[in-house]
Amino acid sequence: MNCPTCEYEFDPAAVGMQCPRCGASVSCSTATCAECDACAGFLEQLRRKGVDRLRADGGAQSDSVQSDSD
Repeated sequence: MNCPTCEYEFDPAAVGMQCPRCGASVSCSTATCAECDACAGFLEQLRRKGVDRLRADGGAQSDSVQSDSD
């Protein structure tokens, strides 16, 4: 995959979704799965796309659920 900022070619499966040269973050909304190949499977693709949409909407990812009694 090529970084959209600096055009550096890197493997997101090996280094993640951040360019090792300039530090730009690549999201699933800016790259297609065919050019990326960072996800291990279909469920990982869904998870990454969900996280990207939450970030775009101003939300944050949380692995824990707040209860009403807290």
